[in-house]
Amino acid sequence: MIARIAVLLFALSASGAEAHDYWSDGKPVPDWVKASCCGPADAHHLRPDQVHRISDEFYSVDGYVRRIPVGQALPSLDGDYWIFYRDDGGGSQSGVYCFFVPMDF
Repeated sequence: MIARIAVLLFALSASGAEAHDYWSDGKPVPDWVKASCCGPADAHHLRPDQVHRISDEFYSVDGYVRRIPVGQALPSLDGDYWIFYRDDGGGSQSGVYCFFVPMDF
């Protein structure tokens, strides 16, 4: 499921609203997923100076209030940092849906 969300989000950022209508396998994305899951407003493209490895166990991200476990980090396909979470603008933030980090292979 996380992989599908990641592919969907990458497609969203790459090709706009059309990609939001279909999964990577070509099947339609249900309306309830589009309404309740990641959308363009949940995607936060980060500069390297906004991401901090604060210990062997956690990252912190400028603007995001919680620490992120290192084990939650996924390899970034484009070499950039991305974090996906919902921010209501009133101080309430969801948990992290996805967190992409450049990794050496």
